[in-house]
Amino acid sequence: MHIVWNVFLNIFYTCMDIKGKTKDNMKARQDLELCCKCPKLRIQFVNEKQVKPPASYVLSKDQAMEVCEWVKGLRLPDGYASNISKCVNLYDYKFYGLKSHGCHVFMLRLFPIAFREVLPIAVWDALTELSYYFRDLCNTTLHVQNMEVLEKNIMVTLCKLEKIFPPAFFDSMEHLPVHLAYEAKVGDPVQYRWMYLVERLMHDLKHKVKNRASIEGSIIEAYIIEEISTFCSYYFEPSIQTRLNQVLRNDDEGECDLVDRLPIFTHQGRPFGRPFGRHLTTQEYNAAELSKL
Repeated sequence: MHIVWNVFLNIFYTCMDIKGKTKDNMKARQDLELCCKCPKLRIQFVNEKQVKPPASYVLSKDQAMEVCEWVKGLRLPDGYASNISKCVNLYDYKFYGLKSHGCHVFMLRLFPIAFREVLPIAVWDALTELSYYFRDLCNTTLHVQNMEVLEKNIMVTLCKLEKIFPPAFFDSMEHLPVHLAYEAKVGDPVQYRWMYLVERLMHDLKHKVKNRASIEGSIIEAYIIEEISTFCSYYFEPSIQTRLNQVLRNDDEGECDLVDRLPIFTHQGRPFGRPFGRHLTTQEYNAAELSKL
């Protein structure tokens, strides 16, 4: 999980050209004169000032604005990820407070969509292959044959990235994806080995701390009270709302006909956003009926 996080941030900050965090800085451009033959990317002097020529993997200001506005209007399913749109600041078109799981979802699912229209095809293809590589590794069911194929393909993908990004972009973190396919083949699926479960537990334990003078005692006291209250709730009347029968946060307690519906639409709840309504056209109604069948 930390490999995906760091790889995503390096790619994202470099493509968005965020000052102070991008790997495409002046020192990286100076290394090109020693390591690579890229005359178009070498530092130029304009009015006695050093200027970086625009690279193919760096978005312009208008393109960065387009990506930020797309993420700002993004709506994800409940429980799938945090609200990534809150991390976007449209004033300076930057991201703030993006957590590790948000980076994980963005890298695996949103990155190929967000940068599809703003990056060149060659750059987008290499980054999309890297995104699919991490997505295949995070599947709940893994096959040895597929892991062997991924183990070979990731080497080709990293070679494509070396043709695009400067040498300073690659450090030990960009090398670690080579070993992930072998680890997945030898060990279990990554869902049983990553740190998200531990981080969620640490988040709950931190909220139990009320007395910072005795942190361990405060956590133990809150944990015991929670266990006692859960045990006592087994003897309450069913009409009394407890942790065992509490209503889901999206349930509006309204009557809803769940017969003849797809499984993904069987959850009760209220619509998200401003209320609106209109009648479907004949073409839309036929398409909905065909997809239902």
